[in-house]
Amino acid sequence: MSKLILIRHAKSDWSGYVNDLQRGLNKRGYNSCKVISEELKNRINKPDLFLISPALRTQLTYENIFLNWDHKDNLLSIEEDLYHASIDQIKNNNLQSAWI
Repeated sequence: MSKLILIRHAKSDWSGYVNDLQRGLNKRGYNSCKVISEELKNRINKPDLFLISPALRTQLTYENIFLNWDHKDNLLSIEEDLYHASIDQIKNNNLQSAWI
């Protein structure tokens, strides 16, 4: 049986004047990633597929939570539609990309 795990990006950095897509993580965000990574390691196996938005903060969250787990191959797909998707679009798979 497949499982779907939704994770919101960690706390983003609002200290500079950057495009929203280029906004990174702040110190609290990086610290949260460490805690979340350790907790998830105790609860789940590393997922086979990761779908993330093109926002830098989502890529940094992914890297800081999952990249240090193991060397298991997994698929990372950056999905443009996820950046502005509503929860209803995600639930109903009403995104233009075929990702489920």
